[in-house]
Order: sequence, then C-alpha cells, then structure tokens
Amino acid sequence: MAAKDPLFRVSHDVKHLVAALVARFARDRNANIAVIFALALVPLLGLVGVAVDYSVANKKRTKLQESLDLAMLAGSAAGKQSLDSGATQATAIAAAQTAATALFNGNANTITGTTNTSFTATFTASGLTLTGTGTANTTMATTFLGAIGYRTIKMSVSSGSSSTTQPYLNVYLLVDISSSMLLPSTQAGITQMINGTGCALACHENTSGTDSYSWALNQGIQLRYQVVNQGVQNLLTYLNSSSTFRSHVKVGLWSFDSSLTQMSTLTSSFTSVASNFPAPGLATDDAAAATPFNNLIGSFVSTVGTAGDGSTSASPQKLVIIATDGVNDPTRAWTSQTSLRSQVKVFDTSFCTTLKSKNVTVAIINTPYYPMTWDWGYNATLGQPGSLGGATRVDDIPIALKACAGNNFILASDVATIQSAFTTLFIKASPVRLSN
Repeated sequence: MAAKDPLFRVSHDVKHLVAALVARFARDRNANIAVIFALALVPLLGLVGVAVDYSVANKKRTKLQESLDLAMLAGSAAGKQSLDSGATQATAIAAAQTAATALFNGNANTITGTTNTSFTATFTASGLTLTGTGTANTTMATTFLGAIGYRTIKMSVSSGSSSTTQPYLNVYLLVDISSSMLLPSTQAGITQMINGTGCALACHENTSGTDSYSWALNQGIQLRYQVVNQGVQNLLTYLNSSSTFRSHVKVGLWSFDSSLTQMSTLTSSFTSVASNFPAPGLATDDAAAATPFNNLIGSFVSTVGTAGDGSTSASPQKLVIIATDGVNDPTRAWTSQTSLRSQVKVFDTSFCTTLKSKNVTVAIINTPYYPMTWDWGYNATLGQPGSLGGATRVDDIPIALKACAGNNFILASDVATIQSAFTTLFIKASPVRLSN
C-alpha cells in the first residue's frame, strides 16, 4: 500500500534527485558547480526532510486505519454473537461498543510517536442487521517540518462494519405417506416385490398378515416410506447438533395421504419430532388409497401463514419442505368411474404461488413414481400423455414440482439422495447459518 502513496513517491523521487546531483558534482571539475550545489543543497535537503516526515506519517496513518478496521469488525462480531444468543438490541450494541473499544486501544498503543489518539464508534441495530461506524484521530510530531513551522501532523481515518444476526426460522415438514410411497427403494426390491406379490407397491393390508406390506417387511425390503423417515431423522439430528439451531429453529411435522394430519407442533425439541413420524397410509379401501392433495393443501397453506423477517421468535422466517411422489389421486373410485381418471396426475402447484406471496420459501423432494406399464390402471391414468411437456403424466411431475420449488428442488430416486435431501435443502434454502 505504501508504495502507491503519493507521499512515498515524493520522498522516493527527491532522494534519487539528490543522489544524481551528488554524482554529477563528483564528476564536474568546474568551480561554479560547487557554488551552485552548495546553494541548492539546503532546499533539497529540506525537501527530503519534508518527504521523510510525510512518509513516516503515512505509515502511521495506515496502522491507525488497520486498528480502526479491526476494532469495527470485532465490535460487529461481538454484537452479532450477543444477538444470536437472544440478547436485546441494547445489550448487543453495548457488547459491540465494548469489544471495539478494547481492540482499538490495544492496537493503537503499538503506534509509537503519536499523541492525542482518540476513537469513536457508533453501533445501531435494525431488524437482523447490526451496523457500526467509527472514526479515529491521532497526532504525530514532525522532525523536519518543524523548521518551517509545522511541528505536528494530524491524521484522521474512518471505517464502517455490518453484520447480520441469525434469523428465527420455522420449518414445516410435509411428508407423503400415501400407498404409492410404499414402493421399494431399490430396483432390486421392486423386482422382488413384483415376483413375490405381482405388484411393485407394498400397499395392500390384510388382517391375515399375508398382505403385500407385511410380506415386504418380512422379506426385509426397504420401502421409500422408510427411507424418507430416515431422511427426516437425519435432518433432526443435524439440527440438534447446533446450539444456534436449537435456539433459532422450530420444526413441525405434517403427513398426508387420504387426509392431512399434524404429527408434531412447531418445536425446538427435535427429538420429540423424530418420535412422531407417521405410520404409512395403507390401502384398506378406495378412500384410504386416495391422495386428494389438491383438496388438502389449502388448510396446510393457511396453517403456515405469512413469514416474518426473522428478527424475533414471534416473527419467524418460514421454510416448507415437501417430500412426495407428486401424484394427486382424488379417490380409487376411478377404477370404475372413468370420469375421475383425468384427475390422477401431478399436483396442482398453485399453492406454491400462494406460499411465495406470503414470503414463505418452498422446497420439494420428489421421489419419482414408478412407471408400471404392465398395469391397466397405470396406463389409464398416469401413463396417459402429459400436458406440461412430459411424454406421460408421470413425466409431468418433476417438471411441475421443479417449477414450483426452483433451485430448492431435488429429484431423489435413490436411497442416499432421499436420506440426505432434507438436510441438503435445509442448508441450501434456509437463511440460518452457523457462526464460527
């Protein structure tokens, strides 16, 4: 930095000029050169002295600026930490002021040859942001400039800083537990189900224990429902590992199949959420086998409501994470009522627009519906041509859900992706960030 300073360049150029004149004087044998050199030497040395004083002052000013910058950063960090711990804005401002003053005084004491050093900092808090402005002044005694009446050089610097505190956040988990989520999580499992029961889905329940769901469990076949459960548990474990999350994040859990059910109220007791994961929706009859999502989502949107700015627990920001295969199925009565078959398709995603208009962030994990092309029911519904750009209605599903969630969309077709998707989306979509 000093090499670019104009004062440094003046000092540098004058020194070279004097050196050149001395060298020229040593070579020249004319008598008048000695006289001229003697007359010029005094002002030249004066210029060198001036340049030296200003060069020294510039270095001290740089140290003063560094001390102020570090002090303001320290103040912002201390204030942010105070706010993150739940302190009032007044307490956070006081903490910022104390930290900034202490650090500046410690660093300013290392700037030798200065007097009357002063420091002023002002911190303010607005919403989630803590802002600071500061100035510092000092005085340096001169060596050469004093000969022409300038015995001191006064220096003044300014700096600013800003930090954003952790926002409060409510996370709404909406998990699809409908019969179609009882698809095996691997292709090998799907093949095993087809060979063993004639159906890829473990969705039929009988009291005898010989139904497809019980058969899958007895065979040790891992179902998507179970993998989604593990993904939720992984997220809750991640949240529980941080004091920041425990103080600023609340999680609620809802499930849907033929009805919408709240499994856990919003809470920071993440272990209690984990223990309330819903049982799967088994197809005991046509009504239980349905997934009338379009009719259910309205009440969930109303429950979520409008997001706040996150500055207090009473005004939290909001994040909705939905895990689903994306199929709306009004009722299994479509098997006989052909007019209902057109309704078996991707969700109506207009709910996304409604949530976003309320400043709610929407994230979606899509576990793809398995194309059962050998099944007449599939071919009569989801196997029909798509209307959103997909070859079939199944192909329309990720198109619509991605348009809804944008960058907060994950197509999770394998076990590892499903298990990590909840945590991945929280980290990606959430405004909460761990602080060092």
